[in-house]
Amino acid sequence: MTDQGYGQGQPDYGQAQGQGQGQGAGYPGQGAAYPGPGAGYGAPMQDASAKGFVSSLFDFGFNSFVTPKVVKVVYVLITALLGLGVIAFIISAFASSVLFGIITLFILAPLFFFVYLALWRIGLEIFIVIFRMADDIRAIRNSGGGLR
Repeated sequence: MTDQGYGQGQPDYGQAQGQGQGQGAGYPGQGAAYPGPGAGYGAPMQDASAKGFVSSLFDFGFNSFVTPKVVKVVYVLITALLGLGVIAFIISAFASSVLFGIITLFILAPLFFFVYLALWRIGLEIFIVIFRMADDIRAIRNSGGGLR
């Protein structure tokens, strides 16, 4: 890139590196560990994050994480517990009054279930985003893209 001033000319990043050589578009210094823009955010990494659950539990260097492997199970448990809680709420509402039971069955219980399920989902997604950021930073560091 020539010295044409700020905002002038074409930037080097974001364009295909070595077009026609099978390399994807990306940033300068992009290595093979980075899946590239076409791979999506869910592309699995082939480094320490590919360990199994038990080996991640006994990784005393904390090079691989257990949380991304456990989040799916935790979400299923939360959904089941919220469902049981809603059923208990509906039963107690009908025990109190038939009208309150009907209102609870059709309005309050579904509202409670979906709001709390959404809040738990958002909280768990925040954890996943943090761990994916750590994987991406590790991939950038391994490819020589800075942060050394």
